[in-house]
Amino acid sequence: MKKFILLICLLAGLSSCYNEDALSIPTQPDKYGVLTDDPSDPTRHFIYEFYQKYETVIITNPTEADYKFNFTSDNGIKITASEQEQGVVDEGIDFLREVLLDLYPDDFLKKNLPFSIILAEEVRMDSYGETTVMNCYASGSFIALGNVTAGLKTMTQEEFRKIRADVNATFWARYMSEVRGLFTISDAFYAASEEIQPKIYDWFYFGYDATPYNTDFYHYGLISYDPDRSLVDEDEEDPEWSFYSLYAPSRQTDLSQWMNFVFEKTPAEIQQICNQYPVMKKKYDVIRESMLENGFDLSKLEL
Repeated sequence: MKKFILLICLLAGLSSCYNEDALSIPTQPDKYGVLTDDPSDPTRHFIYEFYQKYETVIITNPTEADYKFNFTSDNGIKITASEQEQGVVDEGIDFLREVLLDLYPDDFLKKNLPFSIILAEEVRMDSYGETTVMNCYASGSFIALGNVTAGLKTMTQEEFRKIRADVNATFWARYMSEVRGLFTISDAFYAASEEIQPKIYDWFYFGYDATPYNTDFYHYGLISYDPDRSLVDEDEEDPEWSFYSLYAPSRQTDLSQWMNFVFEKTPAEIQQICNQYPVMKKKYDVIRESMLENGFDLSKLEL
């Protein structure tokens, strides 16, 4: 399937009209540099070998043709290519390995990677008059990874952990679940929280005195409040004038927050939380079992 997509990409842009002459299609160049090796260039050599092993193209200098696969409508994605300086490109590939590739066994990657992985300076969604900058975006044909800039070397460990969590949450909740339909969560995940608080996903309000800092979200089996339903107005100069109106997340937001959680916290940190909060353990176990069905053991994740 991936090779078929590669063939389509190589032929993209060609046009012809019907006539009685024999159809002549000129030989297409190796657009992505994955069909011929160049051992003298370590970066191109890695990209070549990566494609031979996983049948996935790593794109370091993307154009619209690389991510506008839906030719009937604009998918809203805008990607800014990284600076094509060798050091930045090499750092980007190392970044890709650290936040995604090195977390999974080879057999899993061979089975589940998309046709292409795009390394970019910025990935943003422009739709309905709003712009959202994302760490990662996934579609049926590609995963786009942002933040590949000269500033990678200065990224703090906390920033790195948050981006790594977001990338893997996108991979599972968006690509493996929504796009491919392979990763599914049973109702037991949501039922665990509803045993603590019935109808918690139906606009449950945490109370007039609840703040993000004094609310025990883990008690409910939640990671945080819903950022879309809630109002958080903080006054840094005078905290007494801060205002909070916190609602529990929807089911979709709860799962999204959980996917970030399991890739941001270390296994030791998660184990400690699960030991203290049985409902957290129930929900963690549901996610782990769902991932096991797709060939990945979350408990063996090394962060």
